Amino acid sequence: MMNKEDSRLLILATFRYSLGRRTYMPSFIVEQIIKNHKIFNKHNWKQFIEEINETDDLGDDCDIQTWRKLEEFCREKIENGN
Repeated sequence: MMNKEDSRLLILATFRYSLGRRTYMPSFIVEQIIKNHKIFNKHNWKQFIEEINETDDLGDDCDIQTWRKLEEFCREKIENGN
């Protein structure tokens, strides 16, 4: 079983891999980030937003919606101090 830090790093790496993909990965990783939100901190939430906004091609419309959903979730976490 992975510890919290290993899980966090694995999800962060998978998030980066998934940016711009046109597969099931964007929806899968966003679901995992939201489900495991307690392992992330304010720096991570800002990092997700920054990397989404720095990506030139977020994929198809459905992928863009998925990334915007994560961006909104991250902004809520930052605003709520989580």
